[in-house]
Amino acid sequence: MVVLTARDEKRGLEALESLKHSGLSDYLVFHELDVTDPESIASLADFVKKQFGKLDILVNNARILGVTFLFTPGTEVNSSDIQSKVTDGNYELAEECLKINYYGAKRTAEALIPLLQLSDLPRIVNLSSSAVMLKGKGEKLKGVLTGVTTEEKLNDLITEYLKDFKEGLHGSKGWPTFISAYTVSKVALNAYTRILANKYPDFCINSVCPGYCKTDINLNTGIITAEEGAVTPVKLALLPKGGPSGLFFVKGEPANHHFQTSDWRGSFYFTSSMAEVTKRYAVVTGANKGVGFEICKQLAQNGIMVVLTARDEKRGLEALESLKHTGLSDYLVFHQLDVTDPESIASLADFVKKQFGKLDILVNNAGILGVTFLFTPGTEVNSSDIQSKMTDGNYELAEECLKINYYGAKRTAEALIPLLQLSDLPRIVNLASSVVMLEGTGEKLKGVLTGVTTEEKLNDLITEYLKDFKEGLHGSKGWPTFTSAYTVSKAALIAYTRILANKYPDFCINSVCPGYAKTDINLNTGIITAEEGAVTPVKLALLPKGGPSGLFFVKVVTGANKGIGLEICKQMASKGTMVVLTARDEKRGLEAFDKLKDLGLSDNVVFHQLDVADPASVASLVDFIKTQFGKLDILVNNAGIGGVKSDLEALRAAGFGKPGAQPNWGSLLTQSPELSEQCLQTNYYGAKRMCESLIHLLQLSNSPRIVNVSSSMGKLKNVSNEWAKAVLSDAENLTEDKVDEILSQYMKDFKEGSLQEKGWPAFMSAYILSKAAMNAYTRILAKKYPNFIINCVCPGFVKTDINFNSGILSVEEGAESPVRLALLPNNGPSGLFFVRKEESEF
Repeated sequence: MVVLTARDEKRGLEALESLKHSGLSDYLVFHELDVTDPESIASLADFVKKQFGKLDILVNNARILGVTFLFTPGTEVNSSDIQSKVTDGNYELAEECLKINYYGAKRTAEALIPLLQLSDLPRIVNLSSSAVMLKGKGEKLKGVLTGVTTEEKLNDLITEYLKDFKEGLHGSKGWPTFISAYTVSKVALNAYTRILANKYPDFCINSVCPGYCKTDINLNTGIITAEEGAVTPVKLALLPKGGPSGLFFVKGEPANHHFQTSDWRGSFYFTSSMAEVTKRYAVVTGANKGVGFEICKQLAQNGIMVVLTARDEKRGLEALESLKHTGLSDYLVFHQLDVTDPESIASLADFVKKQFGKLDILVNNAGILGVTFLFTPGTEVNSSDIQSKMTDGNYELAEECLKINYYGAKRTAEALIPLLQLSDLPRIVNLASSVVMLEGTGEKLKGVLTGVTTEEKLNDLITEYLKDFKEGLHGSKGWPTFTSAYTVSKAALIAYTRILANKYPDFCINSVCPGYAKTDINLNTGIITAEEGAVTPVKLALLPKGGPSGLFFVKVVTGANKGIGLEICKQMASKGTMVVLTARDEKRGLEAFDKLKDLGLSDNVVFHQLDVADPASVASLVDFIKTQFGKLDILVNNAGIGGVKSDLEALRAAGFGKPGAQPNWGSLLTQSPELSEQCLQTNYYGAKRMCESLIHLLQLSNSPRIVNVSSSMGKLKNVSNEWAKAVLSDAENLTEDKVDEILSQYMKDFKEGSLQEKGWPAFMSAYILSKAAMNAYTRILAKKYPNFIINCVCPGFVKTDINFNSGILSVEEGAESPVRLALLPNNGPSGLFFVRKEESEF
């Protein structure tokens, strides 16, 4: 959540509006701020305190250049001659520059530090400039950059500078003579950053030069875009716990202030010893195209030095060249690698050792499908019939597939682990596939995925598979029959990931299905782009310290054969995660599964029948998850019914569905004790049963999440029985027994015909109480399991069968909020009720 500030209110609101058009309105607010005005700063601090109660990140970006331009407005100026077109302004301009660039940042920091101290991860990022490192900046500034350790001394030096400038003596007194006030202000800001970092050791406080960006301050003569310039400040704002503090960064690396350059638009040089502090290095295998290529690009964009590898040297160099055109040449090198050749792997390891001395990230992406295509090259193939266009190849193809996909990844990991052990944040990401979880993969793989705990046993199983394949018996012996070698290789890789994670507990090692991405391996029949496919592997490569290890992610969604539930499955699967779609009606569930399959999501979705009101059905699902995956990461409780009976003829007669129609719902929908009992059993007790049955599998996850899809109708203001409302309002003393007591009393009163007399809701009473009970249970569960993230959410008034499609939001819009809560980071909120994306009162 970002507070966008500006001195000019009109321009600030215009900026906010432009971002809202990008769909970011839920994450932005505007507040006027003049950093030279103490009252304006105090007003902002008061606003943040009242609205949020704390602050996590302060980015001090406000600044001016403090010069006079020597040309007519509108004249085109090139970057090569801008230096001759500006001159240091008068004293008033110099004074204003210091007031904004240094004192403004200082005042803002001081005013907001009390709110930052309430954060678990307080961050301050001061936007500085590499002008502080230029030749001709003056001898005076060397002392400021290295020797000033107190704010008082810093203030004295600035006062001295302004006095010398006013008297026209700043050049002769050793101060800079070009963009003088700007340079002094940025040097002061860097010194202040170091002082502040020493004063608040629990904070993460750094200054950064964003690069020479095209902005108004330099008349758009920069060489990189504003978007590119924002990357490093954002990266520093989002540093994990234990990140560096008190440093000055240029191009993402801590710079040594004693080093100078001949040209303020050129490259900058750093001491290698300081650069090693935060520089990180990655190797990506099979990276000349597709998802691997995009992983290299995205890692480089995050400031990681990447070794792009490929078996074919010519294609690898062509890939490197294409990435250099994106301005990433400083972060990429190429090295040939054939993962089936021990000498080639050893050559790569030797290169990494000599060039970097360590390795931080290994992404094992190299892979082949190991099949024979049954059509003429160049023929167009649709995703719906690709399965019929391929067959498992011969034994040589199957053997090659295992050599590359599994043994190649294994050999590469073993060769590079000694270099990864030299890293503070060693990461291995193995690109697997959810094809291992599809129907028809064979009984043999269940043992591979869950029971294999040693590399020796894994090797024995692969040897057994290849023997059976060679003899044409792999189908009859329980091995998969479609993309057979590929499926076995990826199951083996997932098992090896778990083995390796246990062997190296200080590493962070995971396997991931990137999603069904358009790549050569599937003849570009995927449904997401290679860019989208790379997102999750990159996220795992950049996990902070303490992140999960040894995992392959799985999600379960109940009531998912239509409406919001189906859309939740679709959106999660599209993000490359494995989803168990469930439905009470097996036929409808399989039809829903086929719809997702037609969209190319079959790699990320499996179906299992589930009636949440039936303990035996729930137990069957639990056994399936335990056998197939060994654990669970996310449970979305979406299954629900309205608890009423409708008269469709009466609805039509009342003009239902026509513009302006306002049916009398009370007369058109009827409720009964039987329907109400069914509603409570599905909506509340069904969700409760699911949670209780799956908690032990969720506890095996490093990121356990429960999302209960609720409704605003379940808010306490709609619970008209005062006794029930009082019990549910007492959050501190809420218990499951008290919730059960309320629902039992409601049903007793309903059966006795005293709903109205006892003050229960008159319209859709069971639905209201089931959702109120679910909200209460969410609070109880969140308190009971503080390491989980458990929330309930009203998705909005969505067009679904439950409201006869009378809603105003699409199912796509309705699913966004539950999916967002399902994917919250580890420090996300818990025990809350959301209406769409906004936290709401219960």
